[in-house]
Amino acid sequence: MYRRTVWFAALLVASIAILLPGPPSEAASDLEACLAEPMPPKQIACLSKAAIAAGDPATCLRADHLSVRWPCVALFADHADDPALCRILPADEDVPASVSRDLCRVHLAVSRRDPVLCEGLTTPNLGDGCYYQLVETGGDPALCERIANPDVKSVCALDPEQLQ
Repeated sequence: MYRRTVWFAALLVASIAILLPGPPSEAASDLEACLAEPMPPKQIACLSKAAIAAGDPATCLRADHLSVRWPCVALFADHADDPALCRILPADEDVPASVSRDLCRVHLAVSRRDPVLCEGLTTPNLGDGCYYQLVETGGDPALCERIANPDVKSVCALDPEQLQ
């Protein structure tokens, strides 16, 4: 639960930061500053902002870490109103492209509150996690019925008082 909260908080910070205006400066130096940022949420926000300013989601792919690339692309795709942009994510070391693309779609599903984006995910359990996150963030509890994993389904939409 704590890790999920931290993950959502980091993405929230990144989402808000791309909306804040920054001082005008040269794009190349901005991009290099983004890539040098040691804190992933700040790097995600910075790269997303640079990608949006450039109109180029490939800017996100310059990040060294997968954990920065897919959220950056997801924020760009959300801004561009184009979930298909998640498809630009390539494979990374030991991680297939499908995992990054599915993570990007889950982020979009939660940020847009759109369960359709949870459909057709190929990464095991990510579809269930997508529906669960939608319900956890205020979505329709009926989405719990779409969860295949019985363990996840059993805790979906439980009243917090039932857990005590």
